[in-house]
Amino acid sequence: MAILHPTRTLSALLPRYVSRFACIGSACEDTCCSGWTVSLDKKTFNAYRQSKHPELSKTFETSLRRQRSQGSDRNYGKIDLHGEGGSCPMMQGGLCGVQAHMNESHLSNTCFSYPRISANFGGQVQQALQLSCPEAARQALLAPDAFDFIEAGITVRPDTVQRVDADGAQGQHLMHEVRIFCLQLMRTEGLELWQRLALLGVFCEQLAATRSADVQALLDSFARLVEDGAVLDALRDLRPNHPAQAMVFATLWSSKESPARSERQREVIDMVARNLGADAESGVAHIDELVARYTTGVQRLPLALEAAPHLLEHYVLNEMFMHLFPFDQANPYDCYLQLVSRFGLLRMMLAAQCAPEGPLPDAAALVKTVQVFCRRFRHDVNFATRVNHALKNSGWDSLDKLYGFLRH
Repeated sequence: MAILHPTRTLSALLPRYVSRFACIGSACEDTCCSGWTVSLDKKTFNAYRQSKHPELSKTFETSLRRQRSQGSDRNYGKIDLHGEGGSCPMMQGGLCGVQAHMNESHLSNTCFSYPRISANFGGQVQQALQLSCPEAARQALLAPDAFDFIEAGITVRPDTVQRVDADGAQGQHLMHEVRIFCLQLMRTEGLELWQRLALLGVFCEQLAATRSADVQALLDSFARLVEDGAVLDALRDLRPNHPAQAMVFATLWSSKESPARSERQREVIDMVARNLGADAESGVAHIDELVARYTTGVQRLPLALEAAPHLLEHYVLNEMFMHLFPFDQANPYDCYLQLVSRFGLLRMMLAAQCAPEGPLPDAAALVKTVQVFCRRFRHDVNFATRVNHALKNSGWDSLDKLYGFLRH
C-alpha cells in the first residue's frame, strides 16, 4: 500500500524518559483510543473517505464527519466515537484497524504522534511526551534521571513539527539563552520547588518589561542575584494562603463541565470531590469544609511525595520544556501565570488525595492523579482563557498575590 504520510528521521534534544517510552497497547489503563474526539487532517480524511478496503470502508462511511466550524487542513474532520465510553470505531479486538489493515502512514497525524510533541525551536528540534498518557507519566515522573537531556534520532511527519523562530541569529540565540536559563532555574539545588517557582515569576515579570537589546544584561544580573541569595531574602517571610489556594483552584476545578469518560478518570475525579467535602447530591463543598480539608491535605502532601520525590518538579519541567516556556503565550508573564495555575490545580488534586486520615497514597496513586489531571485539563483549549479570566477578574494575577499560591 502506498505511503500516505511520509516521515523523516531527525536528530533531536530529548529528556531521557522520552527515549525509554513505548506504547503498551492493550495493557494501557486509560487508552487514547477512547474518550477523545479523534481529529483528522485533510489528507487522512480524504484517504479514508475514498478507501475501498473491505475491512474498513463501511466504518469509514458511517463514522467520519467534517469539522466545518473552525475547521482547517490540520483539523479537517473527525471520527465519531461509539458507546458510553466513547471508543474509536476503528478499534478491532483491542488493536487499531487502520494500523492492522492499512499501514502506519495512514494513521491521522493525531494518532501517529500522540503522546509525542515535537518542535523546532530556533533551529533545535526537540521532543517531549504528554503526561495524559499513563505510561508516559510513569516514565517522566518517577525516574530520578528522567530529565537528563540527550541527543537522539526521532521519526516525525515534518508537517506536525511546530516551528518557533526569532528574527536573526542574535534573536534566536537569546531565545535559547532565556529558555535554558528558565529550565536551569527550576533545577537550582538547595531551593524548594515553591521557591524556584517564585524566582521564576520574578524573572518572567522582569523579562516581560525588558527590551530585546537588554535581555542578556537581565540574564546576567538575575543569575548573580540567585547566586548570592539576594532575591530569596524577600521570600523568607512568605506564608501560605491556604484559603485562597483552596477557593481559587476549586473554582478552576469546577469550571470543567465535561464528564469523565473512563472508569480511571471518574475514580480520580470522584475522589477529589469527595475528599474536599463535596456534597453527594449537589457536588458543592461548604467553603469552611473545603479550606479545612485542603489545608490538611496540602500539609500531608510532602510526606506522600517522599514515595515519588521527583514528581512535582518533573511535572513542571515537562510543562516548560514541551510548551517552549516562556514563549507559548503573548508574553513571558502570561506563560508564568498559566504554569502556576496548572501547578496549583494539580497540587489541589494531590492534596485531596492526602486529606483523609489513614495511609497516604503511594507513588502509583500519585502518578495516576497527575495523568488524569493532564488528560482532563491539559487538552482543553479553553482552559487558558478560563484561567486568565478567573485570576484577573478576582485580582489574583499579580505576582505578590501569586506568591500566596506557591508555598504549601
